[in-house]
Amino acid sequence: MNFLKTEILQLLQRFQRPFRRRPKDVSKSYYKCGGLKPKPEQDPMSLVLILVNVVPGILLGTYAGKKLAYYLEVCELFMPDLLDEDD
Repeated sequence: MNFLKTEILQLLQRFQRPFRRRPKDVSKSYYKCGGLKPKPEQDPMSLVLILVNVVPGILLGTYAGKKLAYYLEVCELFMPDLLDEDD
């Protein structure tokens, strides 16, 4: 009877082991004892910094695209066909 109890306990421990392991990719989120670390603070200026970088990039890209299209038309490398427009 004692042998049966130990076999059952070993089987239960095998099934519980995968659930007790903490994932390796979130090891920075846990303490060594297994508790969760507090949520990191977020920078309130992060959205402003993203906008400061993205908006000028979009504006610069549109400006460069317009200038390139104008240059191609002036050099007659690209001429839009006015007759192919469907009204």
